[in-house]
Amino acid sequence: MGKVTLSQAVFENLVQHLAEAEEGKNKIFDQYFPEPSKDRNDFADLYETYIRQIDHLVKNAEKSNGFGYEVPFIVIGSKVELEDLSNNEVVSYNIVSPFQVKIDRGDVSCLSPMGRSLLLKKPGDEVEVKAPGGLFRYKVLSIQLSDSTQ
Repeated sequence: MGKVTLSQAVFENLVQHLAEAEEGKNKIFDQYFPEPSKDRNDFADLYETYIRQIDHLVKNAEKSNGFGYEVPFIVIGSKVELEDLSNNEVVSYNIVSPFQVKIDRGDVSCLSPMGRSLLLKKPGDEVEVKAPGGLFRYKVLSIQLSDSTQ
């Protein structure tokens, strides 16, 4: 990833999110993956990569005085606009911690198949989501911090 410019608000939010992600990871694992399993190991690998990517971003980002809420890749707390590649319909979801899910708001837990598949993806990326309902394909159109984090 080259040099990225973030608004001050996004930068501050990501610094806070990074601290919360590091502090709260044991709570996620204890509550949702209490026993050793392949699923726990897979999510642990993804979560460690996730933390490293955000850490790298905040250490290397340039800050602007702008007011944008764009983030360069999907993070927990972002609103994602996707194109469903099966019908070209545009859909939006909020990627949230499993402790914040509100179905009526279009939230997707980072633990769900969709949430896991979307984490760290960038605009333009195509994503396959293997879910209980089948295989779904999306293209990431845009990423912003969601209203719940602003």
